[in-house]
This record gives sequence, structure tokens and C-alpha cells, in this order.
Amino acid sequence: MKKLLALFLTLLLSAAAQKAAAVAEPALLPFQDVKQGDWFYDAVSYAYGEKLFQGVSASSFNPSGQMDRAMFVTVLANLAGADTSSFTQQHFTDTAPGQWYTKNVEWAASFGIVSGMGNFQFAPRSPITREQMAALLYRFAEAAGNDMSVSGSPAGFTDYNKISSYAKTAMDWAISKKLIRGLSETVLDPQGTATRAQAAQIFCNAQSVLLKKQVAAPPMALPLPTEMDKKLYTMTLEEKVGQLFFPRFPDWDANTWTKQYSPAGYVLFAKDFSGKTKAQVQNMLSECQSASKTPLLLGVDEEGGTVVRISSNKNLASAPFASPQKVYQQGGVEGIKQDTEKKAALLLDLGLNLNLAPVCDISTNPGDYIYARTLGVPAKEAAQVTAELVGAMEKQNLSSTLKHFPGYGNNLDTHTGIAVDERPYQQFQEEDFLPFAAGIEAGAPSVLVSHNIINCMDPSKPASLSKPVHDILREELGFEGVIMTDDLSMDAIKLYTNRQSPAVTAFLAGNDLLLTSDWKADYDALLAAAKSGEIPLTRIEESVRRTLEWKAKKGLL
Repeated sequence: MKKLLALFLTLLLSAAAQKAAAVAEPALLPFQDVKQGDWFYDAVSYAYGEKLFQGVSASSFNPSGQMDRAMFVTVLANLAGADTSSFTQQHFTDTAPGQWYTKNVEWAASFGIVSGMGNFQFAPRSPITREQMAALLYRFAEAAGNDMSVSGSPAGFTDYNKISSYAKTAMDWAISKKLIRGLSETVLDPQGTATRAQAAQIFCNAQSVLLKKQVAAPPMALPLPTEMDKKLYTMTLEEKVGQLFFPRFPDWDANTWTKQYSPAGYVLFAKDFSGKTKAQVQNMLSECQSASKTPLLLGVDEEGGTVVRISSNKNLASAPFASPQKVYQQGGVEGIKQDTEKKAALLLDLGLNLNLAPVCDISTNPGDYIYARTLGVPAKEAAQVTAELVGAMEKQNLSSTLKHFPGYGNNLDTHTGIAVDERPYQQFQEEDFLPFAAGIEAGAPSVLVSHNIINCMDPSKPASLSKPVHDILREELGFEGVIMTDDLSMDAIKLYTNRQSPAVTAFLAGNDLLLTSDWKADYDALLAAAKSGEIPLTRIEESVRRTLEWKAKKGLL
């Protein structure tokens, strides 16, 4: 009996020893780039054995490769043993359905482990920083119910103040738990990135800290991006800058220019219609729309009278449109409505969707430069007619543009030089602003700003380059739509800017769309300012969103 008992104990101890040896044995690694003796060998063995990490191929771990945000979240999901199959919504616009990391990212977002980079962006393939790793580990540990206490305080790191505010508590915790160490006794490098081997070491360090790995709380309902959000936030910076421009229609190869620069649209002039038949114009505009990733605003100044870009071509109209002033004198408001409907039908039939009209300027003096293009009546009457005119255009689904804010008055022609307006602000409030306010109330989606220098508003800059003028339009008149410049290539601007590109100044003043004939130079200047940070991305996206919302409202998107 004693012999049998001894034999049984021997076999039992032998089995226990074999089991212990099996646990202690590091995972057999298939990776040719991870060898015993490497400082990261044990960490990679742990991470691979626990199925937290996979290799980048069957035989390569790529230990020196950068750890990106998608990889790190995927490791967290693996650590939790999470079933992410049901996380099919797309909270982030840059985590496309079907990618290996998408459901993992949505899982992490649903439990508050990740919050993204703002604007429904996650930046999945961007390198993850050390402080971001600390923040994600902290949120994961907290969601799983681990010990979140912090002992002592990080001291001696000369760059400790470089930790972002959102990550400070998490970094203190990660340092306290010895998950993340400094690069030296004095350098923490919170903004630095990590390699795959370093990330594996962090998870190896966390074995004794992340004792609880399953997230027990119910997932949160996340706000989902609208179609507008998806459109805006999936654009490249170059495409967003392109959407800030409303240039003249190119003289040649418009389709190539459209594909390269992604403009918001084009302004067409008489030369673009000259000699063409209706079918030729339709084909020209249709091809251009097809070349654009984002549908184009296609506009023209078809005011009537002295400004007739289309109806001056006998192939397109039986006679040029009369001036609004003449139409109103002969037919009153009803005549204006009928005239507007005829213009709208012509433009829409050709493939245009915007008329850069009506002229809202007030002038009752035939000697004024702008008089022939105005209604030629006092401000209150002009305001009533403007509202009817805009309403008629809106009814036909043709976009309008109120011009030339803040009112041209009796000033000189800015096509040929600088005009300085000396009138008092009270006159603008009592007269010039009235048609603009009426047009805005009637639903006009855009307002065009003149190049006049308005001394009572800003004596230092033309209105198109003046932030105070744009602030008045936004705040006093309550306009929420798209503000555009008059053509930045006019002599009034060239003389003012010493023939340098005015694009950055014009945009920072508050314009959403820049009309220009020097398209490439102005685009390059604005793009450079965007890349340098002189123009904040949020400001660019604010203007692009306004233009996209305009297009969506008109059924273009």
C-alpha cells in the first residue's frame, strides 16, 4: 500500500511539475525578427501567447514598427476578450466598415475608452503617443473595475508640463503603476510615440495591474455623424481649401482644373457663352459637374440691362433681359416676379444653379455708377421688391446672391480703382441695409461684399477684406449663410494689396467663398496658410460646412 501511495504521489508531483513548466514556458514565437536575448523577447512572448498581438505577417512581428491607434485599441479588445461583432455602427467617419479595426474602435468608443480626435475623427492609422496610451489604459482599467489609486507623484521629469490636460491623471496613474516609464530619469516624452515592441512591454508590465479585464458596464449610445459630417470630415485639406473658391470658369480644360483643385463652383461670363448653342452650353456644364467630386455651384451675373452674360447670346435667348429697374417701372412687383421666373427657367435649363443677383444697392441718382443696375427707388420700396425677387428665385430653386454689401451708394467703380465711402453709419442702417435684411429674411443663401472702403465701419481696409464689415453682416443683420467676395482680381484690391494675393486676408476677414480670376495663386496662398496653421482648420471647416449646407438645401448633394 505504501509503495502504491508513493507511486501515486510521484505521478501527481510529476504532472504538477509538467503543468508548471508549461505555464512558465514562453510562447513559441514564429517571428524571425524576435530572438532570445532581445530586450523585448519576453514581452512579445507574453503578448503573443495571450493572443493580444499578432504579427504583421506569419514570420514577422516588426518590433521596431510604430504602434498606431487602431492597433492599440485592438489589443485592448483582445485583452478584454470582447465580442465586437455587434458593434456595427460607424461613429467615426474615418473608420471605414470592413476594416480589421473598425468594430474594435466602435467597441472602445461605446465604453468611453476612446473619444476620438474630434469632428467624428479617430485617426486609426496615426501613431499613438505615450500620453494617449496612458489615457486609453486608464479608461480601460477604470471601466473594468481595477485599482485606480495613485501613490506618490511623478517628480524629476523636466517635460512633465508637456502632458496634455486630458491625459495628466492617466499619466500619473500609469507612472505610479509602473506601466510607463520615462526615457530617462528626467525625460518623460509624453508626446513621443511607441514601437510595437514598446507597446508589448507596456501590456506585459500591466499584468499585475489590469487584474480585471472584462468591461461590465452597458455600452453607451453614441452620436452618429450626419451625411454632412461624413462629407466634410472625409475631405482632404486640399479639397476643403478648394471649396473656399468660386473662381472664373477656366478658359481651357475646365474638367482637369476641376479635378485638381475641387472648387466650390464657377462664375461664368459672357465669353463662356459666346457663339455657343443651348446644347453646347448644357454639355459643357454637365461634363464639368461630372468631373467634380462635390457638385458645383454654377453661377452667372444675369441681372438684366447692362449685365446680361447669357441673354446677350441670340442662340440662348430671343432678346437680352431688360434691367430690373425698367421691368419694375413698367410692370411693378408682378412684372419683377415674371421676369425672375423667365431668367430662372433659362439658367436652370442650361445647367446653372445660381444667379449672382439681385443688386440690393440703393441709388436714386442717375449720375451714380451703380444706378442703372439698381431698382432706382428709395430703400423701403427697394427692400419690398428685393424680398419678392428673392422669393421668386427660391420658388424656382435657383439660388440668389444679395450684392454689393454693405451698399454701393454713390461710389466709384471698383473695377478700375479704390472707392472710399464717406457716408455716416446711420445712413447705412436707415437705407442701405434694408434690402439686404429683406433678402435675408426671404431666404437668400448668399451675400456678396463689395471692395469699397467704408470709413464709418473700417477706414483701413476694403469691405471685402474687413472683419468689422463681416461682423456687422453676421451680428447686426443676423446672416447665417455664405458670404462671398466680389472678384479679388479687381483693380481696387490689386492696388490695395500691392498685387500680392489677398486670399488669406479675405478669408480671415470672414468670407466663406472667394471669387477670383487669379485662382491658382490665391489657392496656393490659402493652402500654404492652412498648412502652416495661420488659418485654423476649424475656421476652414466652418466655411466649407456653410457651402455644403447651401448645396444640400438646393438638392445638389
